[in-house]
Amino acid sequence: MASLAELAAAHTTLSPRAVVHLQRLLGSWSLPADLSFADLLLYAPTDTNASQFVVLGHVRSTTGGTVYGGDPIGTVVSVGARRMLARSFTDGVRTEVPITVAGRSGFADPTVEEGFAAPVGARQILVDHVPVRHDGETIAVLTREGEAGLAGNRSGLEREYRTLWRRFATMVEEGTFPLEQQERAGEFREPRVGDGVLVFGRERRVEFASPNAVSALHRLGVWADPGGRTLDEVGVDDAVVRRALETRHSTIAELEHSDDLSVVIRCHPLIEDGRATGVLAVLRDVSEIRSRDRLLVSKDATIREIHHRVKNNLQTIQSLLHLQARRLTSDEARLAVAHSARRIGAIAVVHETLATDATDEVDFDTVVHRIVRLVSEGLSSPDRPLRVDVTGDVGELPGEVAMPLAVAVAELVQNAIDHAGEQATVVSVELGADRRSVAIRVRNGGVGIPDGFSLDRDAGLGLTIVRTFVVSDLGGTLTIRPASTDAPRGAIVEIRVPRRGEGLNVG
Repeated sequence: MASLAELAAAHTTLSPRAVVHLQRLLGSWSLPADLSFADLLLYAPTDTNASQFVVLGHVRSTTGGTVYGGDPIGTVVSVGARRMLARSFTDGVRTEVPITVAGRSGFADPTVEEGFAAPVGARQILVDHVPVRHDGETIAVLTREGEAGLAGNRSGLEREYRTLWRRFATMVEEGTFPLEQQERAGEFREPRVGDGVLVFGRERRVEFASPNAVSALHRLGVWADPGGRTLDEVGVDDAVVRRALETRHSTIAELEHSDDLSVVIRCHPLIEDGRATGVLAVLRDVSEIRSRDRLLVSKDATIREIHHRVKNNLQTIQSLLHLQARRLTSDEARLAVAHSARRIGAIAVVHETLATDATDEVDFDTVVHRIVRLVSEGLSSPDRPLRVDVTGDVGELPGEVAMPLAVAVAELVQNAIDHAGEQATVVSVELGADRRSVAIRVRNGGVGIPDGFSLDRDAGLGLTIVRTFVVSDLGGTLTIRPASTDAPRGAIVEIRVPRRGEGLNVG
């Protein structure tokens, strides 16, 4: 589906500033839609004569039914079919008229008549045409389109909401809605009309409270009737209401009664003739959300503590292995124990990183640098200078991917150093990643790959560990190739794994 900007560019002569204003209107119109108990549609003329209009936007209310079973966005209608659109746009006049629509889904059947008796099988809807003004001129028409003939059956709540809709329509007509600025909601969902509505006058006194709003106030310990009183008078800080009136911006606050009871209140100033005439506030009880948030914070702290203790235990085991290696007389046994200690150290590095982060994401670039330092310090000596260069970056990885990948990097660096020859050694580690995968290349300038080398037949313990983690556990690939086609020296080992662990084998 085309966006509003794309539709406007293809069908209208609207200026960029006008398009931005209409985009902001669509971003804010769920509130007046819920108050209207009907569909809201946004029409813009396709030419300077306003001979036809294109539908740039459509929203259904969550409080009432819809008159459009299909999607009207992008539909072009002629003035002959909807004459009041042209009158509202050219004259800047707000009108509310009944129209007859043939069929059951509005734009599914193009036969639309105004002021005529309804044919058999047709239905009548009531359309409120509101000119949309910006920078002193009319740029579009906002319509409220809903079923007609039910006015006598409206409840007191619905009548109050429709009155509020008309106040918002006046703001649209005067160009003051959408509001210029809106305080951010934070991490919780914006309150909606169904969550609870309070209406305040210019003196910040409650003129109307919906049943759900009264229930939300009860969560804050307010049991007195709020009618005719300010929130301060019933024991609730009304700074958010005062701020909305003074700044004419949409304001928001979270009101807490206790650690277990919280209510979010969003305040919209109601403006008419350049004056703030009141405030519409929507309230939402977020006590259960806050309870879950606290539970998640507690779980995160517990998980971090577990990672910290695992890291300590692994480092203890690593130290014990180093002590054991010093007592061994066999060079082969001492080398095997040292390799095992480094593998455990690589795992400990990941656990230490996870212990300092509330998420399960690991900054793998930091992990690689620490592992390279861990391995190179254990193998470097005055007789054999060693340099390991790390280039590129990967970013953050899930802990379930970072853990085996860290061990694989430690093995590859160690293997590259072991096969790099006896002279001064340079090993390079190249990191790369895209949206879906991570690639790590380890390169040395040693003797190269023996003729006829086979991973299945000739891989040692280190490459076998890498292959198991990368291929079997992470669903990645492992390749070995000469570092250069011109000379038989050096080798490049490349591993590539899915970034999010799509191929992860946890069985």
